[in-house]
Amino acid sequence: MAMKINTKLRYGLRMLLALAEHPDKVRSTAELGETMMVSPKYLRKLAGPLEKAGLIDSVQGIYGGYRLHLPADSISIQMLFTAFDEQIRLSHCVNGDTCPLFDTCYARPLWDYLVDLIEYRFSAITLQDILRRTFERSLSPEENVQPLRRM
Repeated sequence: MAMKINTKLRYGLRMLLALAEHPDKVRSTAELGETMMVSPKYLRKLAGPLEKAGLIDSVQGIYGGYRLHLPADSISIQMLFTAFDEQIRLSHCVNGDTCPLFDTCYARPLWDYLVDLIEYRFSAITLQDILRRTFERSLSPEENVQPLRRM
């Protein structure tokens, strides 16, 4: 199994970035769809979880649409994963799938550590970092991530 970011996460991120580009502007799904080259219907489907998670607001009416609920420097990539109830999966055993070697596997702690590292990095990278292309500097290379216990 390869690690792959699914379509709703990719398009959800693009939608958030499009809204973050013009934070004071309410943007319709038609306008976003044209800019992003994505169906407005699909964007409306993505908007539900993003709004429920408190990342965007829906504005009703003839000039309605969506805008960010929080500043771009307050919305992390990890918040996007949480909004869509998605997890990083590197191996079946990391996310609670049963494995007869769970307690004795030497490799599982490595997968746990790598998932923790990715989640930690995703928590530090914000929409503003991406727009400014400063995400590679959002964490210093000296930072040490301690693995979480997933047992």
